[in-house]
Order: sequence, then structure tokens, then C-alpha cells
Amino acid sequence: MRPDIAFVGAGNVAFRFSLALQEKGYNISYVYSRTERSRDKLVRALQANGAGTQAAGDYRTLARAAVVFIAVSDDAIESVVSGMREELAGMDSLPAVVHTSGATDISVLRPLEEAGCRCGVIYPLMTLNRNKNVDFKDVPLLLESTSRELMPILDSIASDLGGEHYFYSSEDRLKMHLAAVFTTNFVNYILGLAFPIVQHDHPLLIPGTIEAVRNAFLHTPASTMTGPARRGDMMTIRKHLDLLQSMGMTEQEEIYRLFTDRILEKYHHK
Repeated sequence: MRPDIAFVGAGNVAFRFSLALQEKGYNISYVYSRTERSRDKLVRALQANGAGTQAAGDYRTLARAAVVFIAVSDDAIESVVSGMREELAGMDSLPAVVHTSGATDISVLRPLEEAGCRCGVIYPLMTLNRNKNVDFKDVPLLLESTSRELMPILDSIASDLGGEHYFYSSEDRLKMHLAAVFTTNFVNYILGLAFPIVQHDHPLLIPGTIEAVRNAFLHTPASTMTGPARRGDMMTIRKHLDLLQSMGMTEQEEIYRLFTDRILEKYHHK
């Protein structure tokens, strides 16, 4: 029997997680959020699919669920835990509580664990957006639990969502979160520097970009590295820098110099 689930938070992660779980047959009983507008919007979205989801006005109401997902910003988790600990104190029946953060240690949930809650983590290793549908079969989930009894429940939830899932320590989950910043956020920043150079012609960069990333993961970044810095082609590097200077693109020039110098040092001992 699938556990009844409640959510604290009504942002991107809560929105996508709750709808995905509902689609897999889970009952999302309550949603609590300090932002009533977001809370009510999520409740309506769940109710539109036939659910009896209700807006919760306090943390005590959430104790009626079997599992509570804390899906809020990282810097708000501690405050939520403190509030839940205070309101749930002395209750006979306590829910399991999981947070969904990649960078937050499971120890943040210790006050709830000490109160009697089983605690864990379900972290989606992908950026979730309420305005974009996502198939959770494509979302790796990193799990952690302070309780042996909770582990099979987390494993079952992740299995129902359909994607790869693994139990990771908080330390290893933080490493994955850090690596993802390089492969997603920093890549996005670099793309933002490239687009203005060619303006509306930037879609022509799509095939080469996809192929470069695919090859790096299929082989290794080092073995698939190409380009003028990898070849030590100083003439082309000079042309690129002159072009960036003539276009007045100081930010692009700064990053180009930084990356080029690092690649030259790595492969040519500049």
C-alpha cells in the first residue's frame, strides 16, 4: 500500500514531485506553504486530477500523512524543521520526513528525528520547473535515510517514479550537487556568452554542442577535447581574441583567456 504524502512548499520541486507521485497512484493529502497563493495553485492542480488534496494551515495537520516532503529552498529547511518540531511535539503519531535538497546534510532533520520521526532525503538530480513537464524516468534520485525502516519506503517511492535511484551519503550527494553545477549551471553561463557572438544564428551551434557533451560522457572529457588551445594553435587564438576585442565583448574575452590558458597549461605546459 502506497503511503499518504504531504508537502511543505509549493514551488518548482514540490509542484513536479507531487504531480508525478499523484500520477503513480499516491495520494497527496495536504500542501503547506507560507505563500498561500502558490499553495492554493498547487492544491488546485492536484484537485484537477481528482485528488482530495487540501491546503494545510499548520504543521500539525501534516502529521496525518505517512510521509512529509520538505521541498523548500535550502536556506529555509532549518526553519521549517524547527517549526515542525515545535508543533509536532507530544503527538502520538508522527510522519516520516524527507527533504529534497542536494546540498543540505541529512543532519538538518535531527530535531525531528529526536522527536521520533523517521528522516531521510529524496534528491532529484535535475532542475525541475513547474512550467515544464518532466518524466521522472529521466530524473536520477539520490536517497538517504537515518532509519532502516524508512529505506524500503524511499526505495519503493523512487522505484514507482521509474528512474535510476541510489542511496548516497550526504557527503557524496553534495559532491554530485557540486558536479551538476559545473555540467548545468556553468555550461548555461558559457552558452550565454556564446549566443551574442553569432546572435540569431546560435541554433547552428546545437549539433556540435550536443555531440561534444555526448562524446565527453561516452568517453572522457580529456580524450575528446578539441579546439585551438588543445592543438596549441596560437594564431587562431590570437584571431579570436582580436575579434572579441573589436566587438567590445570584454566578458567573453576574459573567459576565453582564462579557459585557453588553463587548457594550454594542461596540454602544452605553457
